[in-house]
Amino acid sequence: MPLAVGVKFRRHGPLNYYAPRDEELVPGTQVVAETARGLEIGEVVMEATEMDQRMVPNPLPPVTRRASQEDLEKRAEVNGRIPDVVRQARDLVQERDLPIKVARAEISFDETRILFDFTAERQTDYQDMAKELASRLRCRVELRQVGARDEAKEKDGYGPCGRRLCCSSWLKEFVPITIKMAKEQGLPLNPTRLNGMCGKLKCCLQYENEQYVDLKRQLPLPGTSLEVEGQSATVTEISVVREQVLVTMTESGTVVAVPAAGLLQEPRARGEGGGGGKRRRSRPPGQSAG
Repeated sequence: MPLAVGVKFRRHGPLNYYAPRDEELVPGTQVVAETARGLEIGEVVMEATEMDQRMVPNPLPPVTRRASQEDLEKRAEVNGRIPDVVRQARDLVQERDLPIKVARAEISFDETRILFDFTAERQTDYQDMAKELASRLRCRVELRQVGARDEAKEKDGYGPCGRRLCCSSWLKEFVPITIKMAKEQGLPLNPTRLNGMCGKLKCCLQYENEQYVDLKRQLPLPGTSLEVEGQSATVTEISVVREQVLVTMTESGTVVAVPAAGLLQEPRARGEGGGGGKRRRSRPPGQSAG
């Protein structure tokens, strides 16, 4: 199996594999390596490891060299140009009144090309803008349309939970998030509560969605008649997050919270709904559905 080190060229970029040559490259080492955009400086984030041949390129490209002090100084100098090229791109957007927002720029190590990330509400034809920018900056320009989630990932920050944004800290890829996921959890459909810093539905809404869906399929539907401690009651609401079922006692009208574990039944088929159901007797809390 080939020996490979993992290198990242951007903080949130993909992991790239390279042959370490005969050097010991520990995580944190700055190296120069060949990429699709030419030579770039990256950081070793995974020490030399034997990899399955199917998981790495064949042939495995080698690390060109360790980054020298001169390389690092040049990279810092190139990065120092970024605010100016972003300003020029934003000035062009304003001049042409384009419905886009320039999010960031990345200048290649050899300074022959610049990649701009931008956001837009819809798919936008930006070829004319790329040509104009290339003329002004006198180098090759690439424009890449990204989503609001990608922009928030680059900016980083902390969510209302008090923790660093998932997209910036550990989340590798985005999956579709729907309002139905919030409904499954019984959350209030309030955008200020459900949306993240990106303005889109929070990624965490999907983390335990399958468990919530499966639990609800095993609980009686609202409107179902049952018995709680020998008294007749009707299911009013299901709280999957608290793992409780709220029932209204028929005689007193009192609302009682019953542990979900005491009401588990055979799972309904997906998509099955409806109103009232069969009359069931509540099991004591903690007793399994077996």
